[in-house]
Amino acid sequence: MNMEATHPFLPYLSTDYSRKILSEHYQKAGIAYPDTRSYATCYSFISHLKHGCLYYEQAQVAPLEIKPLLLFYGFIQLMKAIILTKDDQYPSNSQVLAHGVTTRKRKKTTYRFLDDEVKIQRNGLFSHFLFKLFHMKHVEGEKLLMKDLLIQIADLHPLFETLNQKKEAFSLKKDKAHILIPIDILDSYHMTTNRFTQFLENSIKDSSQKSRYINITETKDFLKLHSNIIGRKNHSPFLKDLNNNYYLFTERDKYLPFPEIASHYLLLYNLSMICRYETEWWSDLLSTFDGKDLPFILAFLDIVPKKSLQLFQELLLPAPSND
Repeated sequence: MNMEATHPFLPYLSTDYSRKILSEHYQKAGIAYPDTRSYATCYSFISHLKHGCLYYEQAQVAPLEIKPLLLFYGFIQLMKAIILTKDDQYPSNSQVLAHGVTTRKRKKTTYRFLDDEVKIQRNGLFSHFLFKLFHMKHVEGEKLLMKDLLIQIADLHPLFETLNQKKEAFSLKKDKAHILIPIDILDSYHMTTNRFTQFLENSIKDSSQKSRYINITETKDFLKLHSNIIGRKNHSPFLKDLNNNYYLFTERDKYLPFPEIASHYLLLYNLSMICRYETEWWSDLLSTFDGKDLPFILAFLDIVPKKSLQLFQELLLPAPSND
C-alpha cells in the first residue's frame, strides 16, 4: 500500500495515534474502559483502513469495467473502520455484516441507471452505520432513486446543470464567522425568513438528533447566519464540495434525510451489483454511450475516492460537543 505524505489516513498507521483517537471516541460515547477498549480494537481498526485504501489504489489503475466493484469493497472496509470508533464490539452479530440494501429486478430493454432504485433493509451494515454514526433510525423500506442520490453530491452539480440546463443549487458565501445565503432562496422555497429559519432548525440536528437554535440576520441580498451551525459530521441540509464550498438546493424537495456519505454507499452498492450481475447492460453502456447514464457514472466514479476519503476523515476526528 502506497500513501502520499498528504494522505488523510497516514497518521492512523501509528498504533499510538489510533489508540488515542479511539479512546477519545469511546470516552465521548460513554464506553467503559476507553483506553483498554482502544487497545483491543486498534489493530482491527488499522487493518480495515489499510484494506480500504488498498482497494481504492487498485481501483485507480483497474479497467472501468470492474472499478465500481473495487471501490465498493474499499468503501465497506473504511465504513467498518469508522464504525469501530463508535461500536467497540463490532461486529457483535452476523446481521450487521450484510449489506442492508436490495436492488429491484432490472428491465433489460428500457433500463436506465438514473431511474433505478435501491431499497433499505431493516438490518445490515448500512442501517448500523447510520445508527452508530448519525443516530438515525427507522430507515427500513425507504426507496431511493439513483438520480436523487447523485444530486446530493455537490461536486456533480456542474454536470447536472450542463445536461439538464437548469440551476440545481445556490452557492453560499462565507466570511470569517458567517454563512451568507442568497435572499432569493426565500422565493424559491416559498418561505418567509421565519419559516426558513424553522426549516433549517428542523433540518440541522445535533449529535442527539435534537433541533438546533438558529439566529438569522436578513440583509438586502443575503440571509446571514453563524457558520458554527454546520456540523462537521453531517452537513445536512447544506451541501459541501471538495473545496469546502457550501450550497443549498434551489428546490427544497431535493433534500434526502441522509448524510452525503450514505449516498456514496448506495450508489456504489448498485454499481457494483450491475458490473457483477448485469454485465451485458454494463458493457453496452460503456460502448454505446446511450442516454445520460454514462456521464454521471463516470463523474461519480472519479469523485468518490477523493470525496469519500474527505468525508470519512471528518468522521474519524472526535467531534466537538455541539456536533
